[in-house]
Amino acid sequence: MANTTLHARSETSPATSAHVSVPVLGATLAAFAAISFLLCMLLGFVAPERGLHRPWLQFYLGLTGFDLRSLVLGLLQSVIFGGYAGALIAAIFNFISRRFG
Repeated sequence: MANTTLHARSETSPATSAHVSVPVLGATLAAFAAISFLLCMLLGFVAPERGLHRPWLQFYLGLTGFDLRSLVLGLLQSVIFGGYAGALIAAIFNFISRRFG
């Protein structure tokens, strides 16, 4: 965990701002989105009649069903969007923490 640093403000030490590693949070959210997508696809294979997977699939562009092309495309979109969201959230957090923390 050398890349992750989170400094908490202590009553006995001077004020320090918190810092979140941009690549680590980006990779974490990318992995979370990819795993969530894979679980959604698995549900579609295991219980297609339930339809619980359909609301998730509407957020992915270009999916045609439960085939290999859709699996790869959805996984790629999950990693890209998750990484983007995590990196942006970490960068915004670090900026606000330095500015106001």
